[in-house]
Parts: sequence; structure tokens; C-alpha cells
Amino acid sequence: MTRKSSVDLDNPTPEQQADAIASLRAQLSDELNEYCNDVDIWRLCVARKLDVDQSAAMAREWYEWRKTSKVDDVQIAESDNTHPPPYPIRGYNFVADANTVAGQKIKDIQLKMARHFGGGCWHKRDKEGHPIYIERVGLINLKSLFNTCTSTEIFEFHLDMQEFLNRSVFKECSQLAGKDIHRQVVILDMDGLSIGMATHLQAINMLREILSKDQLRYPEYMHRTFIVNAPAIFLTLWKLIKAWLDPRAISKIHILGRNDSKDLLDHIPAENLPAFLGGTCRCSHMPGGCVPCITKNNIPDLPRKAFLSLRHQTQISYTEPLHSYSYDFAPSYSDDDSSGSAISSPAIGGYGSWFGMGKTASPRRRSASADRTPFSTKFSVVYLRFTADRGRGMVVEVLWHQHGAATQAGHIDNDNEVLVYPETLLDPQRAPVLLELKVPNRAGHLVFNWRIANFDEGQAPFPNANEARVPIQLEYSIDNEEDLLKEFNLPPIQRD
Repeated sequence: MTRKSSVDLDNPTPEQQADAIASLRAQLSDELNEYCNDVDIWRLCVARKLDVDQSAAMAREWYEWRKTSKVDDVQIAESDNTHPPPYPIRGYNFVADANTVAGQKIKDIQLKMARHFGGGCWHKRDKEGHPIYIERVGLINLKSLFNTCTSTEIFEFHLDMQEFLNRSVFKECSQLAGKDIHRQVVILDMDGLSIGMATHLQAINMLREILSKDQLRYPEYMHRTFIVNAPAIFLTLWKLIKAWLDPRAISKIHILGRNDSKDLLDHIPAENLPAFLGGTCRCSHMPGGCVPCITKNNIPDLPRKAFLSLRHQTQISYTEPLHSYSYDFAPSYSDDDSSGSAISSPAIGGYGSWFGMGKTASPRRRSASADRTPFSTKFSVVYLRFTADRGRGMVVEVLWHQHGAATQAGHIDNDNEVLVYPETLLDPQRAPVLLELKVPNRAGHLVFNWRIANFDEGQAPFPNANEARVPIQLEYSIDNEEDLLKEFNLPPIQRD
């Protein structure tokens, strides 16, 4: 049976959607019906404009590809495992905010793409609850990308990204919105796009193949796409790209000029849109901000060896879930400097027993990220690297005290505290964490606190009784920026 309809495919009535799903299911085998959920079926219906016969043929080809390619065996980050996300992410609960960091679990191709692509991120949600994916296309280093990555690797990476989106990101967005969310908003920033990039034949052919396959394997994933800061050369490229796309997809693509953020803000809350795109978000708690970009040098590109032998090792457990470390800091100080006075605090959670009892900092603790800067605009940067071998996430905070603030009893005068990094849940059990900390550019006392995440933080399952008895190995190193970059022969960091 073939049936075409004038149904609004983006806003069908519940009856129209249910009828289309039932009509397609009637044409499919029991095996295929069991495999597909209603979202899958509806996507297939829409992709073929409710033509039942064409949708059924597409469903069979799609299912055959997934089974023969073992797509469901692709390991992706979910709340109940410790796999790292394939790309940077901000503003979700099933995984903590993260960058692509060179841990042991991350795939080589994911590191390569982070190093040579322009910088990308799943960054929060639009006003309707759809996930937002941002890619700085104009900063892609095409020469090094194709010199370093094979076509097979690039397709593998794209598969990882699509499966992560489908099986994890959409799932949380649907839970938060209270409805099915199965499309994403894409923002492609063309700032920096050159004639050489726009006419790069290998890149154009790769793009064409990816778009062709996505329309068959991941149909109806796009809610809306914004192409921003598009130079004149892009309009020529766009004429070519349009020929590869379904008219329905073309209708959802909006090309915006330079610094034209009005259309973005019509659909995305300002607090969910990065400042460089016209919003107010900066994600200052993460190195690289909203969209880390190695080709822009706004984040250190540390190798795997940078996380293999961290200087400090300790254990924390569910019965003793806190750990603190402190040292005296000077602007050119690194904690492996034998002339420094770094000391490991013997008292677990020894600074301010409030830590871990709630998520709101003490009112007397002044935040370095507050509107009123509590120290001079001159600052030093300290990097914290840490890993954990298991667990459900770890909360970290960092405080700075001016020298002379300690009392004779060894306690800290809270009136002289600066909250450099407020309590933030991170996932060192998935991949190493690298934090960039701005501290006053004068001698002081730094305190680092870690604790195991509380029951109401994040979505990772709590361990059973046997798992809870196994201590968590926490390893970390602390360096000032100059020493870290020098050790791994890295260029200076370019901050906005």
C-alpha cells in the first residue's frame, strides 16, 4: 500500500502520527518491529513523506545496515557506564561537562578530530528542548586532517557522534522536555573559511558522502541548522551542497551574515548561546570555554603521557569520601619544584566541614567568577590534572587565601578566601580532567577539595554494597601554566 499525505510532518496531530506509524509497522516483519521504537518508525515515515512502501523499503535497508555493521555494539557514554563522550559537551546530567582529553579510554580518531577539526561541542538546549551542536568549521585544519586521518577513521568518528547523539543526548533532552526530542539544532560557524577550504576537493567529496549516508542512516535528525558568519565564498559552495540535500532539509537551513545573532536568539536562550555567537554564556569553568578549539590554541593539547604518572596518589571511599590538598603558591610556582613548600593536608576535608553538605557555597566565600572581581585583574593560571579509576563522578572546588590569613590553630580565615573554582561535578572515571584556574597574581595559599558525588548529583547509579567497599584511586598534579606548556612543548594559550 502506498499513501502520500498532506500532513504537516513537523506538527502532526497525535492521531495522524499514530496512524502513520501503524501503517508502516503493518508492512514490517516481527523482528524489525521489535527492533524499532516509535521514534524510529516516525523518522522513517517522514523521510519518505508518509509513502508506506518507500518507508518500508528504507526501514529494511536501514535495519540491515545496522545489523551487518554491528552499530549497536558501538560503545558510547551513558549514565550507567564510564565511557568518555566522543566530543566536548556542556550542560547535561548523564555526563558531566567535559573536553576531549587524552585518557586511555578515548579513541585515537577522537583525539585526532579534536586536534585538527575547528572545535565543536554539544552545548545545552534551545527553547524547545532540542540539543545544540556547534562546530567552528572555519577553523578546521583540512591539510593536517587529511594528512593524519583516513576516510575510514573519519566515518568511524562520525558514527560515534551520531550514536552518542541518538542513544544518550536525545534521551536526556526528552526526559527534560517531557516529550520526544529526536532532532538537534546545529550551528556551523564559518568564521575563518578561506577559498582554499571551500574548494578543497577531498573535503567536498567527504562531505557529500557523509550527507548522502546520513539521509539514509540517520534520517530526520535535523531540527534546524544555522550557518553563521558565512563569507561570500560560502554562497558559491552552498549552491553545490544544496544539490545533495532533500528539499525538506534545505528548508530548515538558515544562512546568517556576520555578527547576525537575532535569529539565533529567537530560538536559543541567551544564557545557552556562547558569547562569541551573540549570547551570554562563557562556560568559564571549562578550559576553552563554551567551544574548546585546539586549532585556535584556546586549550592545551596534552598528550596521553601527561596523564599517566600524576604526582599525587590517594584513595577515597564511600565511607571517607573527602580529600584535601594544599600548598603555598607563588606566580611562577609548580608543585614539583623542590624549592616550593607544597604540603599534603593530613586532614581529609579539613577546610570548612560544610564541603559536601550542600551545593551552595558559604556566603562568606567570594567567587572569582562573580561580577565583583575580588582580586586584581592580573592573574596567574594554574592547571589541575586529575583522574579516578572508578566511581560515579567527583566534585571538586578550589580556594585561594592570601598569605597571612591562617590562624595559629592552622585554620583559614574565611573572610580572606577567594572561591577560585566552585563545587563542580566532573567525571574523572570516564577520562582525565584538566581544569584551568585563574588565581591572584601574588603569593597565597591554594586549597583543593575533592569529594564523591552525592546521591542527587548526576545520573550515574550508586554502587552496590560490594562495589562501595572498593576504594577509589585519585591521582592528580598541579602546575602553573608556564611550566605545563614548557614540559610538553605547547604554544601559548590564546584566551578570548
